[in-house]
Amino acid sequence: MRLFMRTAAALLAALIPLTATPGQAWGSEGRPANDRRVIATTPQGREIIARHYGALDAPVQLVAIGQMHGNEPGGRRVIADLAGREVPAGMGLWLIVSANPDGDHAGTRTNTRHVDLNRNFPTDWSRSRHGIFWSGSRAASESETRGLMRFLTSVRPAAVLSFHQAYDLVDISHARSRPAGRQLAAWMGERAAIVGCAGPCHGTMTQWIDRALETIAITVELDRAVSGREADRAAAAVLRLGTWLGR
Repeated sequence: MRLFMRTAAALLAALIPLTATPGQAWGSEGRPANDRRVIATTPQGREIIARHYGALDAPVQLVAIGQMHGNEPGGRRVIADLAGREVPAGMGLWLIVSANPDGDHAGTRTNTRHVDLNRNFPTDWSRSRHGIFWSGSRAASESETRGLMRFLTSVRPAAVLSFHQAYDLVDISHARSRPAGRQLAAWMGERAAIVGCAGPCHGTMTQWIDRALETIAITVELDRAVSGREADRAAAAVLRLGTWLGR
């Protein structure tokens, strides 16, 4: 399978408006979603789409992102599983199959401009050398990054879950996210740990969410090969987390 050099206010002010389709929209599995938003268009013209399931006015809203790096496609399977499930009462669920469809198409970690999107967010951004972890020419230089920032700021979720590979654990790097992360790990049958990364961990999406949105941000590291059973268990754990957060 192939799978804030500037201030936050200045960055967000520069972001283009969300494109929303009111009423019913169809998810990737043919199941009706109750909202569909194009949150960004990539340099190669591919749309990054968020689809909502469950109640839009529910007190707990979760966002699950299947893919950040184009060579880590396993989380897409979890998103497909989630799109076919009933969302419990009291929660809503935004699903994004891929935040990097150009990278997915090419089978590369980076986007088509050779930027590691998970090093491109404004919080603690640092210029890095060119390579697979290149942070971009400036903070939030990429349309994918800006679209995610705009979208997450607009929906203000209770938690954001970002699926990666292949450490096979739940990352609990951020203190405010640790109780939820440990619960999620237990339900998935995985260990919870603080993950180091190759190269400085500057400008990551979860850093930005934790600092700018002050909400739960969890990186879920799946195994190298994601089986149907693992995807099923991860999807069930995501919904269970939403119910737990609403208690």
